[in-house]
Amino acid sequence: METPTTSPKTTFLGNAHHPFLQAAVAGGMMIIFLLASRLMSTLGPHGFGDRLPWIVALAFLLLFSVFNSIFCLASVQAERYWRRSIIAYLGLGGLGILLAWLLTGRFFTEVGSFKWMYIVVTFCYLVFISIINFMRNIVDFAQKEEWDQPRLKSRKRGY
Repeated sequence: METPTTSPKTTFLGNAHHPFLQAAVAGGMMIIFLLASRLMSTLGPHGFGDRLPWIVALAFLLLFSVFNSIFCLASVQAERYWRRSIIAYLGLGGLGILLAWLLTGRFFTEVGSFKWMYIVVTFCYLVFISIINFMRNIVDFAQKEEWDQPRLKSRKRGY
């Protein structure tokens, strides 16, 4: 019988990638897609107008938040990872807002309901990464607990 060549720690999702590296990759991809959206809006149909760069920036911020929360499970130092993740999220969000503003000339409060979408995505990211950290703490506590013998509860009889 053949054994698998990779263990769970050597898979892509089994490693805790640095949050700044994740933000840099997401930011690089965001820049590529923002430039492509700018090219599409100048050459192609004008259906999106000023909204397309904001949609792209928000989509990559959401993509970062999902992957960052998943990678948080594999981190060794959860609190340090959490702090760096928040800083990386704020940096990526700021980069997206800045680039979309430079491409459109309008701030996100002036383009539809993007202000509320950024608030919702940020709130969901904070809730999701907090839930992941809470689940991780529960699993760590359960692994430290001795499961050899269950504790017996004393019962008071009312006779």
